[in-house]
Amino acid sequence: MMQNNLLAGESQERILYLAQIGVIFERLYDIKDLNDAKQRAVKSAGVTANMLLELGYTERDIENLLRKRVIGGMGKKH
Repeated sequence: MMQNNLLAGESQERILYLAQIGVIFERLYDIKDLNDAKQRAVKSAGVTANMLLELGYTERDIENLLRKRVIGGMGKKH
């Protein structure tokens, strides 16, 4: 599963930083667990895709944006 590899290769400092961000979001949005966070992310992505469709983007444009920004950004080192 992809979620098992999300932190592979990350430094301890980076993992701690990401955990702190997770705590902030958990408290702000009352996120219950990882499954809840994933469901909210999918819903948000759907809303965003609908907005982009209304702005004239094609489904292919939206798919490319998601691949570039969301999926492509997962492996980036910060």
